[in-house]
Amino acid sequence: MKLVQNLILLTVCLFLFTMCENSITGPDGPKGELPRDLTTGEKLLVEADGSFSYDIFRRTVNRETEKENLMISPLSISMALAMTLNGAQGSTYDKMQQALYLSGMEIEEINEAFRSLTELLVSVDPQVTIRIANSIWYKNGLPVEEEFLDSMRDFFDARVEGIDFDDPASVDIINNWVNENTEGLIEEIVKQIEPQMVMFLINALYFKGDWLRPFDVEDTRKADFSLESGETTEVDMMHQEGRFALYFSDEVRMAEIPYGDSLFTMSVLMPADPDMPIGQFVEENVTSASLDNWRSNLTVDSREITLELPKFEFEYEIKYNDILKAMGMDTAFNKSEANFKGIADVSPRNLYIDEVKHKTFIRVDEKGTEAAAVTSVGFGIESLPPQMIVDRPFAFIIHERESGTNLFMGVVRNP
Repeated sequence: MKLVQNLILLTVCLFLFTMCENSITGPDGPKGELPRDLTTGEKLLVEADGSFSYDIFRRTVNRETEKENLMISPLSISMALAMTLNGAQGSTYDKMQQALYLSGMEIEEINEAFRSLTELLVSVDPQVTIRIANSIWYKNGLPVEEEFLDSMRDFFDARVEGIDFDDPASVDIINNWVNENTEGLIEEIVKQIEPQMVMFLINALYFKGDWLRPFDVEDTRKADFSLESGETTEVDMMHQEGRFALYFSDEVRMAEIPYGDSLFTMSVLMPADPDMPIGQFVEENVTSASLDNWRSNLTVDSREITLELPKFEFEYEIKYNDILKAMGMDTAFNKSEANFKGIADVSPRNLYIDEVKHKTFIRVDEKGTEAAAVTSVGFGIESLPPQMIVDRPFAFIIHERESGTNLFMGVVRNP
């Protein structure tokens, strides 16, 4: 049996789902077509999200070198941050907009494009289940701007709720929403609410798709999978003969496996060089331009080919603060410089992003794929500067500092 070496499931493709009008699915399956053309705003958003996706994916792979398996949802991350962008002002807004590759769009265009693209994604293929949900949970008493909340409801269909952050049950309320909107694949995003936290802005994404051509369970067998260490491990290898879109070059070995009506696909890529580490491959080769080029060269052979893919299941979690700062979003995390007055004006204190947490889960088997992602943007309030308010009896000393000579010493009980 042929060894599968350095397999990578390009999760950028999985969670942006390769929804292309010219997707190649082969002569024995329907060619996926969108029910309508993308709007100008949607095209701009998809282009921006593509650039953001590959950027944050490469940075994640480069950083997480100790993790054997990882998966991210760029769509979930970008949507949560786009919601946050609605409340940013000044340089905080500018830097976030640039990091999201959205500089060419006004906030109204961004919001409308996310709304219409979401409506399209969740309904485009009745054989594939996609759910996208958003919520905002804020501490009771936080003076949240009504205009911000209206935008969240109108464009992102967000559930908005003020709750008692001092009550431990609030953690369960938030996590129950996460669990429900990921079909139980992700049970928790908030472990506890720290004293400085005043808001959680959360996106949840759920995907379930059956393969256009399922693998036969009886054809699954034990096989060796080559690790980067040079060792091998035994996996459950799925197997089928069929006509799939392939592209082989000096850089990549690529196959596209369609779901449902073929609008959603999983792009599977391996380095052409079996000795190349997958991280190096991603860093040097996986870009928006390269994927467009590879996809445009996908062809379906007239003969049936052998496709072998391991079954797998894993979960992944990452805190994105450092990576987002490196992408230019540093001001948003700065306790004194962040400007989110469009969310809430808490002067003289300041609202800032305390944490961006991302969790995912994926299961791939003979039937298809089930996956989920949750992105949480947690906001904190800057602690007030230390205050010295002399409003009760006090002692005082007047002294010369260098010599330590005390000139006067006294007590005031009633000024």
